Amino acid sequence: MPILYVLGTVWLWSLIPLAVKVAYQSFDFGFIALSRFAGGTLVFGAVELASGRGLRLPPRQVDPKLAGPSRIGPGGWIVIAGLAIGGDLLLYTLGLRYTTASAATLIVSTDGVLLAMLGVLVLRERMSPLKALAAVSALCGLFLVGWNGQDLGGLVRSEYFLGNVIVLSAGVCWATYGLGQRVLAHMPGSGLFPIFLVGTVVAVVAALMQPATTGPIRWEAVGALLFLGFGATGLAYVLLAEGMRRLEAATVGLVSSTLPLFTMIEARLLIGEEITVYLLAGAAFIMGAVVLIVRHQSVYGRP
Repeated sequence: MPILYVLGTVWLWSLIPLAVKVAYQSFDFGFIALSRFAGGTLVFGAVELASGRGLRLPPRQVDPKLAGPSRIGPGGWIVIAGLAIGGDLLLYTLGLRYTTASAATLIVSTDGVLLAMLGVLVLRERMSPLKALAAVSALCGLFLVGWNGQDLGGLVRSEYFLGNVIVLSAGVCWATYGLGQRVLAHMPGSGLFPIFLVGTVVAVVAALMQPATTGPIRWEAVGALLFLGFGATGLAYVLLAEGMRRLEAATVGLVSSTLPLFTMIEARLLIGEEITVYLLAGAAFIMGAVVLIVRHQSVYGRP
């Protein structure tokens, strides 16, 4: 069933925060992010070659029908999307050093709402009451997740606050990547490979600026790196692409909105993270925001 492709993606992504925390036993965040890019880029390149499309890049000339600012051509959007996905994976990995897996997953689940807002600002897409309500709901969820019942004075000094801010910055980067991917979606040679190639360069620079390891190399940390690169990045994006070819965007969005629940349950069972009423309330608001965005798509017919 096509929906199993999307569920498979959601399950793989739900394990990312846990795998990153395991990888931190031996490796620093730059090398962890680089491993994700290396594995994912190899998978995307293999898929392109196996399909017979080859590793082509979009044409350099500006297409007058291309969405967004007229000065930015396909090559410019590839660079923007590549830099953004590079920032996303680096910041998300760094943020997980300071916050919980459950909180991080809830915060990055707002990236679809952020993407919708960027679509309005940059691509002049339709703004509707549903989008506005989704943005408000997402902000309420972010507040609850970030607050989590702490004293407000202590919240600012908490390492969780720093981690949550870094993860939110990663969500903004992912939304920027999504904007570029949306613009390039219908152009020949506009697959994931060239975008992730640019992101790999960003990760290489970050990895070279610090030691690769933080302690003795453990086999479980190496296994986590392999999973992050080939499973949670390469295989997950391929499964998602297959699912989106066969399902409506609204269905994909609704299934993907279950991601925080997967991570919260896994984090509770595997590493003993506490699930507070504030996290649950924040999850309800954030998932509600995703549902509102999906509803906007079904009402206004976003491609």
